Amino acid sequence: MPSAGARRGKYLGFVAHEIKNPLATALWSCDLLKRMDQADRSGPRAEKMIDASLRALRRMRRLVDDYFTIERLREHGYDLRRESAELRAVVDGALAALSEKDGLSTQGWSVDVPADARVTGDVEMLKRAFRMLFEHMSKGGAQLTLSGHALPSGSELLLRSSQPPQPLLPPAPEERPSGDPAGTVLGFALAEAVLDAHGGTLRERDGALVVQLPK
Repeated sequence: MPSAGARRGKYLGFVAHEIKNPLATALWSCDLLKRMDQADRSGPRAEKMIDASLRALRRMRRLVDDYFTIERLREHGYDLRRESAELRAVVDGALAALSEKDGLSTQGWSVDVPADARVTGDVEMLKRAFRMLFEHMSKGGAQLTLSGHALPSGSELLLRSSQPPQPLLPPAPEERPSGDPAGTVLGFALAEAVLDAHGGTLRERDGALVVQLPK
């Protein structure tokens, strides 16, 4: 079994490689734009280069943000707020962010979370974790069914997909193919880190993802 240092090195190498690709694309596009004649900089070719640069920079921003958030959580560098909230409010906030920030349609999704299901934690961080999980489960335009339950010690949320990703619980980022065009490769790891920091769990049950969080 590889040592912790070796695993860490492989992980850092993977993240560096993922960041290097969009950075190279953005620099290449900007360099070409600089070399173009003034008249051509407002033409269709220039527009394509600008779009390519923006996509690359957004991908890089997502990777960097996710990476450093995971690192801070692992090193207990976040002062997580502890507030009680309805699980439905957290789910709705994550769905809104998925639609507004990521442009993903949630139309047709089923959400059934009772009012007595509550969680305790940093609500904004929990919304972010749920958003990452929803993103993972809805790849390819899949429809999700979200159902919540109150438990004696907290709450549970089940995520079912019309087209479940395979595997449902993905391997570590560095064990997956590189080159994710949207920069979402660290999203699931980020969700796991957020849930772990809140004393929550994430597992597979009968083809669904199951999240449990304390009250």
